[in-house]
Amino acid sequence: MNTRMHRSPLATHIAMVLALTLVLGSSTAFAGKKPGGGGGGGTGGSGGTTTKPPTPTNFRVTAKTAYTITVAWDPAPATSGDFNYYLSGAYHVTPAILPKTATSHTFTALAPGNDYWLFNYTKDAAGNVGGQANLGPVLLPRDITPPWTAPVVSVGEVGANYAHLSWTRAEDDGPYHYSYELWINGSLLYRSDYPRDVTSTVLRFLQPATTYAVQIRTIDFGGNPSPISDPVSVTTLPANPNDTTPPTVPANVSAYGFGDLEMSLSWTQSTDDFDAQVNIRYDVYVNGRFEDVVFGSGGPRVIYGTGFGENLIEVFATDTAGNTSAAGTFTIFL
Repeated sequence: MNTRMHRSPLATHIAMVLALTLVLGSSTAFAGKKPGGGGGGGTGGSGGTTTKPPTPTNFRVTAKTAYTITVAWDPAPATSGDFNYYLSGAYHVTPAILPKTATSHTFTALAPGNDYWLFNYTKDAAGNVGGQANLGPVLLPRDITPPWTAPVVSVGEVGANYAHLSWTRAEDDGPYHYSYELWINGSLLYRSDYPRDVTSTVLRFLQPATTYAVQIRTIDFGGNPSPISDPVSVTTLPANPNDTTPPTVPANVSAYGFGDLEMSLSWTQSTDDFDAQVNIRYDVYVNGRFEDVVFGSGGPRVIYGTGFGENLIEVFATDTAGNTSAAGTFTIFL
């Protein structure tokens, strides 16, 4: 007689729990084993852990000027592996990467009177990153030191009504100069604030066969002027008696508006029988009102209409002998 044993639902449940416990316990035990020995949770190697580069310590400011900040930090522990320092800052701060042996750095080309935040962290060749040290805000002083040398002016190409000028940078505590003044015969002709940090220009609207004394003075970021340069003599050429033909008429004059009185204007440059295109002057008029003057360029130029409705644009070309072309024209409705 066969006797069949029946298991209760409770007994079946207990048996399944015990089986799962044994399986999971075995998996955990196997997972904790590593080739070569060692405990679980490590990343291999004799110690079973990854060593990160050290965090820079005692990160501090050691010096600052109107344009620079010098920072320093303590040497890395002798037992630390190889790594680099990654330095950066906010805002418009040039980053730097330095070797493990470095203990200082100077940030340059900063702006006087600004606040800066500086950062320094470590990273090794494997990509392991250490902690980051922070500084800030670091306030720079304003620039109150004027440039201490004068520019030296040189004269380049000279025509009947123009002269090319260039000059050396005045020595200064900052990395750049923002503006310059151009003086003619002892009087200020103009000050240019844009574009920034230029060291050359073309002096226009001169008289033929005339001598001028030219001087330059530069102004630094803090608004401090340099000494004015020694005067240099510029003598323009006589007008060309053989040049009696005006440049060609500016072609393809065109403009488009922006929904108001502002327009963008361009044209094809003229040519001349004597003058290079760079020396041809263009005078722009809108409905008979003088609007702009430009040399050696066909735009685009931003100009403005005299009112809504029809606006007649005229562009005249003039050579260095004073010969003026007929107008290139374009009519636009604003």
